[in-house]
Amino acid sequence: MLNRKFTTFNSRTNHSLDVAHNLKNKKPEMKKLLILIVFIYSNIGFSQSKAIDSIQIKSTEIPAEYKPSEKLECQAIQSKLFYENPDMYSFILGETIDKRFQTFEYDGKKGSILYFEFDKDAENGKGFIEGLLWGGKKPNKAHPEQIITKGKIMIILSFPFKSKIGKQLTELIAEK
Repeated sequence: MLNRKFTTFNSRTNHSLDVAHNLKNKKPEMKKLLILIVFIYSNIGFSQSKAIDSIQIKSTEIPAEYKPSEKLECQAIQSKLFYENPDMYSFILGETIDKRFQTFEYDGKKGSILYFEFDKDAENGKGFIEGLLWGGKKPNKAHPEQIITKGKIMIILSFPFKSKIGKQLTELIAEK
């Protein structure tokens, strides 16, 4: 019995030494694999959405009089708060994959286009967002935001009610 225990202990020790020896010899391969895994995860977390890229307005698509700005300009506080924290509604809309905005000014009127990409179909949450932003069934002077969905993308155009710039940008986005 004693001899059997000793043999088992030696077998385990030898096995552990073999494993350690094999790992030591495969160190360069493991290092390469680890670098590859880190690279993949870092790109997943920090890459921007190509879906939003395809919908965003390019400077060549709008008149030169439309001046871009880096400042978020929402017409109502609700759209600004939603942009700042869309994850508050993730139980309805899904997790936010990406969000961006573009701001334009024309003829003294300015506003922003808010882009959101969710991990669910954005159309499913459109009714909720309409109620959140408008407080009713359609936009009005106090809450003029237009809402467009395209698959997992939700676009909110926040421009003055019935403004020329708001109408033109809404049509441009809807056509994409």
